[in-house]
Amino acid sequence: MEENPEDTITEEREELMISPSGKNPTRRLAHFLKPSVASIEGPVFHLPSGTFRSPTSTDVPLRVEFKGCFGPARLWKSWFDRMHSIHQSTWKKAGIYKAIVNSTYQIPVNREIVLGFAEKWCSDTNTFVFDWGEGAITLEDVLVLGGYSVLGKSVITPLEN
Repeated sequence: MEENPEDTITEEREELMISPSGKNPTRRLAHFLKPSVASIEGPVFHLPSGTFRSPTSTDVPLRVEFKGCFGPARLWKSWFDRMHSIHQSTWKKAGIYKAIVNSTYQIPVNREIVLGFAEKWCSDTNTFVFDWGEGAITLEDVLVLGGYSVLGKSVITPLEN
């Protein structure tokens, strides 16, 4: 059964991708959530003004720490480098390849964005309350954005009827 591109929430295209270190950009096939911008020449989506304010240290009365935000351990990275060529195909068959590769990345924390989202959180509804409405991060969002397999298949595999 052929997949209709209209039935997916992602689109696949070749783009110049930049590594997490910001070095050595390479052109490769990538997946993007729809709608996405394919050119810097096209229209740009702007968030409504005041969506996130930029808190300063005096605006935040509490001391905020990001204890869960740290990079991969040095020994983990060296283990990955040794095991990658040996076990890559096994990891892919098991559906854990992307998770293992992702665990080796250093993800910088943008304090302003995290605090901006936190101030929009409503614990009564477990949603973010924006000027244009409420929104929540779902398990499906996490699966699609991370590309992780829950049912044993890649999230970019077409759905079966």
